[in-house]
Amino acid sequence: MNYVMNMMAFLLLFGFSSCQQETGGTKVNLTATEVKRLIESNQDIVVLDVRTPYEFQEGNLKGAVNIDYTSPDFEQEIAKLDTAATYLLYCKSGNRSSKATAVMKSNNFNNLYNATVGFDALRSAGVQTN
Repeated sequence: MNYVMNMMAFLLLFGFSSCQQETGGTKVNLTATEVKRLIESNQDIVVLDVRTPYEFQEGNLKGAVNIDYTSPDFEQEIAKLDTAATYLLYCKSGNRSSKATAVMKSNNFNNLYNATVGFDALRSAGVQTN
């Protein structure tokens, strides 16, 4: 009985540890350092800032496109994008970009990365800004 309980505990622990969001073997949620590396190594990536236009005007990642996640027409705006392109999403804290990533996945975008940290942390990590 003790063996069965230990095995169940192991399986549960293993299951929870593998909950990192991935698509096709690619890690989706990235730290600030990983974001910096990705942007520097991938010139074709589209950087999406999902903050409000006001937040975007206060500062943004170099080359970023602003599509406000809180806008009522967010899904209509992303529908105009190329679903085959590669996107990196970020916001102020990682919350809105995580939700926006989920919406984009449900709209057939497959090449998505989400910054789990916000704009300030990305700037502090040395990601180029405007």
